[in-house]
Amino acid sequence: MDSICLVIPMKCPQFAKQRLATCLPNAERETLAISLFRNTLAFFQTHFPRLQVMVISASSDMLALASAYSAETLLEEGNNGLNGALSQACQWVERAGFSHQLIIPSDIALLDQNEISTLLHTARCYQVVVANAKDGGTNALMTSPPNAIPFHYGENSAAKHSEDAQRLGLSYCQLDLVNLSQDIDQSDDLARAIAQQPERFLARCSLSVNPFSKERVYA
Repeated sequence: MDSICLVIPMKCPQFAKQRLATCLPNAERETLAISLFRNTLAFFQTHFPRLQVMVISASSDMLALASAYSAETLLEEGNNGLNGALSQACQWVERAGFSHQLIIPSDIALLDQNEISTLLHTARCYQVVVANAKDGGTNALMTSPPNAIPFHYGENSAAKHSEDAQRLGLSYCQLDLVNLSQDIDQSDDLARAIAQQPERFLARCSLSVNPFSKERVYA
């Protein structure tokens, strides 16, 4: 494997985690989104320091935070949603000369070093590697070349990405990785993350109390 660019798309925090509105007010959803993003940046800086990280966001504050973790940054242009942002990021990755692109969201509850290593190892053998989300989405996508397939993030994206790889005659693999499949989109996702590994999750996300209690404090 020649070179990998890890792309992390990050929404403006005030627009993140809208589906958690039933259990968290606006300010706390924003704080949670930033905490998860910071955790993701810290995880890759600590465990995979040789990976080049690039963050694309429409938020200058989030790009400044990414820079503090030695990530490259790209200001999102237009209002074309996640797929549009990733297409823009992919153009940057190609111009920079990377042979592989790895996309991982900013809101995985529990990033696992062994799972990421498995993903990287699998990518040595396939041109497209899809790590499935629990709801049929895509929680990691490795492509070589970076623009090997179009982006279909949204409903049933894992199947769509795999179908495109097959249609284009590319070698591909789908992975079911327990922790990587768990992003935080719904209230039960947040409850599950806390219940499964409370000390680890609370420490990494800076969430100091149960988000469903009356008192909520973020560090």
